Order: sequence, then structure tokens, then C-alpha cells
Amino acid sequence: MFRSALLAATLALAPVATALADEGKGRISITGTASIDAKPDLATVNAGVESTGPTARDALTANSKQMNAVFDAIKGLGIEDRDVGTSNFNIAQNWRHGPEGSKPDGYRVSNQVSLRLRDVSRIGEVLDALTSAGVNQAGNIQFDVEDADTLLDTARSKAVGKARKRAELYAAAAGVTLGKVMNISEGGPNRQLPHPQFAAMESRSAGAPPIAPGEQKLNVSVTVTWALVE
Repeated sequence: MFRSALLAATLALAPVATALADEGKGRISITGTASIDAKPDLATVNAGVESTGPTARDALTANSKQMNAVFDAIKGLGIEDRDVGTSNFNIAQNWRHGPEGSKPDGYRVSNQVSLRLRDVSRIGEVLDALTSAGVNQAGNIQFDVEDADTLLDTARSKAVGKARKRAELYAAAAGVTLGKVMNISEGGPNRQLPHPQFAAMESRSAGAPPIAPGEQKLNVSVTVTWALVE
């Protein structure tokens, strides 16, 4: 009797469990992507001085003297202290390689500084001033958009709209309609950065290299999941 009652209860619950499982499959997830072009208004320039000497002290003394001149030049350019920071400092021993093996050959000191420029049109001027002050390592110029997140909000709205339009197309083809939104997730926004290029444009001085910032393409992807209604 007990076994029969248990079997009857199990059979009675089975259709409910099946219905819930089928309902859980009634969803559709679509990813929408959108992008927006933006002109960079920030630039980061890395520059520094590498010095050598027979001893570590000699190399460091020479490097410190030259870097003080570089920092004086940076102040003369009117760049704020908050936009200037040491990015790398290194002391290493040089080695001379020959038939008899490697031998110590003095020391090398490298001091790198990172500058944030809030006026990208000054890059050439800044590089000219820094090299005149003694910088012998420079490059790795990076452009950025200060208000990128606000601009990406426009792209996010477009991405969700594209996802909905495609989901409605699939739902109509399947003979169902979209229900409520079950989940929204965003993939990490990314940017396609143009590499800085020397361009044929006027520079502020003969030694200032003209550099074109170009435009950045800000991309975003959004995945939206809807319930399907028959």
C-alpha cells in the first residue's frame, strides 16, 4: 500500500516538473554591439635618460644631473605635478662579451618619467623641449579620451537596441514573442587605438615632430536574455 501511494504521488508530480523544465528553455540570448568614434583629448608621453659610467655611483650621478635638467624643462612647459610621475628606474651592470667570455664593463642607469598632456596639440613641442634638455629615450605615446565612459553610454543604448531588434526577428520566425528581460550583461568595453604617426602638418618649431592623434573607436557589446512567450 505504501509503495503504491508513493508511486502515485511521483506520477502526479512528474508533469509539473516537465512543465517547469520546458518553461526554463523558453529563453533567447542575443548579443548586440555598437561603436562610436571619438577624438582623443589626452596623451601620455614616456621619456627618460639612460647614462653609463665605470661605477654605479658615476652612472647614477650623471643620470641624476641630466634628469634634474629634464624636470626643469617639464616645469618650464607648465605641466602640473599631478601629471608627472616616474614610471621606471633601473641600475644594471654592463657586460662586454668576447671570445674569452663575458666581463663587467661599467654600469647603466635608466630613469623614465611619464607625462600626461591635457592638450594633445603640444606633443611635438614637449618632445622637442625634452630632447633639448637631455632626454635620450622617448616614445610609447598613448592617446586617450577623458570622457570615454559617457560616450560609451550612447553606444550601450545602441547595442541593446540592436540586440532587441534581432531577438524580435528570431522570435517572430519561431512563432513566439519576447517576454520580460531576464538578464543583461556587458562585455568589457574596448578601444581600437590608432598608432601615433608622424604627419605632414605644421609644427611649432623646427625640431618638434608633428604627430597625429587620429580617432579612437570605442566599442561595447551587450548580451540580453529574454523570456519567450507563446
